[in-house]
Amino acid sequence: MRSLIILLLTSTLLLGWGKTGHRVIGKIAEENLSPMAKEQITLLLGHSDLARVGNWADEIKSDPQWDHSHDWHYCTIEEGQGYQGPESGGRAVQKVTEFTNLLKKGILGKKDQTDVLRFVIHLVADLHQPLHVGNGTDRGGNDVKVSWFKEETNLHRVWDSHLIDHMQYSYTEYAQQIQLGLTQEQKTNLLNPDIMSFVNESRSVHDRVYDIGDGKLSWKYVYKNQELLEDRLLKAGYHLAAILNDIYE
Repeated sequence: MRSLIILLLTSTLLLGWGKTGHRVIGKIAEENLSPMAKEQITLLLGHSDLARVGNWADEIKSDPQWDHSHDWHYCTIEEGQGYQGPESGGRAVQKVTEFTNLLKKGILGKKDQTDVLRFVIHLVADLHQPLHVGNGTDRGGNDVKVSWFKEETNLHRVWDSHLIDHMQYSYTEYAQQIQLGLTQEQKTNLLNPDIMSFVNESRSVHDRVYDIGDGKLSWKYVYKNQELLEDRLLKAGYHLAAILNDIYE
């Protein structure tokens, strides 16, 4: 029983966007897939609706067969340093790179290809959540205790779920909302498959994310960070599409 409790607690620590966030990102990515990528993804999944599979990699954490994947969901960049690799903590960058290369080579069976694809869809999204590019000191904000409209929580959970859920949009509504007004040129410029560009950007916004005052978060924190939140979701969708398009070019 004790080991089960530890497993359940561990699996809830780093969920990297809540269900709605991953669905928003999947929806945006799906709308920007190339015809070839959409065709190849449909052959594997039976459809190209990325919102449907975006949460799979979190859901399987409770399965003992996937215990080894817990540190695939984040990476660490310590203060004043560049990315040093998985030695600093977390293997998300390593796994996205490894899995995209495997998909490009086409050497896996269908079951393994499907699992690897679902991980890429999820992990690219995770790396856009600023606290999934941790500083190495507080478990991605899990140790930073705050209140959210008087509810006790932690900073990581605020960014995973509370900020998004506060908007009370469905994932399709939010995906549409944050793309309003984008020109075709802007969309094209957002289709960037370079992993470290968005990892470094997630780390660069920590000053804003950690600006929590006395830790009693409510409307002021929402107003201050809504634009940043939507920027991370938007870019995650386009970057994911770019990576998938690059895999299946």
